[in-house]
Amino acid sequence: MKFRLATVQLSLEEDPKLNIEKVLRLTEGLSANTLLLLPEMFFCGFDYDRMEEFAGMSEEVLGILKELSRSRSLLIGGTLPKKVNKGFQNVAFLIEDGRLLGERAKVKLFSPFEEDRHFVPGEGNPVFETRFGKVGILVCFELRFTEMVLELRRKGIDILLVPAQWGYARREHLRVLSRARAIEFQSYVVVSDTCGEFKGTRFAGQSGIYSPWGEVLAFSEKGDTLLVAEADLERLSEVRKAIPLD
Repeated sequence: MKFRLATVQLSLEEDPKLNIEKVLRLTEGLSANTLLLLPEMFFCGFDYDRMEEFAGMSEEVLGILKELSRSRSLLIGGTLPKKVNKGFQNVAFLIEDGRLLGERAKVKLFSPFEEDRHFVPGEGNPVFETRFGKVGILVCFELRFTEMVLELRRKGIDILLVPAQWGYARREHLRVLSRARAIEFQSYVVVSDTCGEFKGTRFAGQSGIYSPWGEVLAFSEKGDTLLVAEADLERLSEVRKAIPLD
């Protein structure tokens, strides 16, 4: 089965509405039968002083994405903040054809960025059944954790999504890990990162789409960008038959 993978690379503005407008503008040419990934906390960034405000906007933002998904027949992934009993969580989501397919909160919080002081960690590492196959999500820092990687590998995912706000100083780590995960998963890997500078932090860019053979199908280091590449689950099966890992 053939379909398209798409990823947005975004420089963040302090006004959430401007970030949403950027996403809608970048994706206005997308056709049906596409999986679209947005960066981690794509509409607001990690502006901790305004997290209560942003969490209150998340349902509205989800509604905008549901309409985009419904009108274009898209599968859309990303993360946004949500209010929970003990504080806030950074929640990854998947929307398919206008309905919320599933969610899970970020488990591994990045202490150098003080995420652990402002967010409550989630639990679990689910696989989501979609019309494009089995999809797993590792949110930014989680890409480094072998146990989470192996768990998804054992569950047989076809596509790994990595929404991120990865720091510029560690940009080569993101590039290397993204390609390595594609090779060891024998799966498609889609990375959506922020770029430029926001609230005094410079971000890596390095958004990309990788094949199950580790080929770089699309890549961008700088600037607001939409990357698109064709995927084929038959290609995935060929790679796994050529080099059996199970």
